[in-house]
Amino acid sequence: MSGRLIVTPYSAEQELGKPIVQMNPLRTGFNLIPTNTLSILRWQDKHLTQDDAFWSFTPGWMKQLNEAPYILRSEKLATSPMYQESFKKQRCIVIVTGYYVWVAVNRGKHPFAIRRPHNRPFFLAGLWTRYPVAPGRAYDSFGLISVDADPWLAKLATRVPLKLTASQALEWLNPKTEDSNLMELLSLKDDELEAYPVSQLVNDPANQSNLVISPIADRLIRK
Repeated sequence: MSGRLIVTPYSAEQELGKPIVQMNPLRTGFNLIPTNTLSILRWQDKHLTQDDAFWSFTPGWMKQLNEAPYILRSEKLATSPMYQESFKKQRCIVIVTGYYVWVAVNRGKHPFAIRRPHNRPFFLAGLWTRYPVAPGRAYDSFGLISVDADPWLAKLATRVPLKLTASQALEWLNPKTEDSNLMELLSLKDDELEAYPVSQLVNDPANQSNLVISPIADRLIRK
């Protein structure tokens, strides 16, 4: 599944239709990787907030931080002790304008950008957790949830991030959402995204110019 994100400027309030308390400014980039600090949206003190969080899921008991997962398989969220508490109480979303997958071709793998029509923002579901580093000090981290790709996207990647609509994202974030409804959200399949090939520049995380998101061939559109 994708380990790279595209986040370009957007208005979270406009996309969700709800007021949002901005605890930190929006983090943007054309080639964002795990261990980057990104912007997440979550419920905090009865408000929707935009906060910084480290992209790698690191519970407080974890010893080997370099083994922290950045992708969380949907099948494990309700049953794994690692994720259960966050699944019930600490859900988040990341608003992105795309992500990358690598597709097997004759000479290795080629990168594709996965985006909405007209490159509009969309919502990816995640879980967050908190890691204490000293008395009274901690940092927050998160992982994105992966699901089986629908048949169209499965031509490019077998698993993809869980994409939600605005109303589904608000349901995911709502602390009062029932477990049964959460499980329904985990079974969603997306039918909106498009794809196009990009250059090998994206392979190097140091490349952060907009050249990495430029198409090098026609966009693949669902028919």
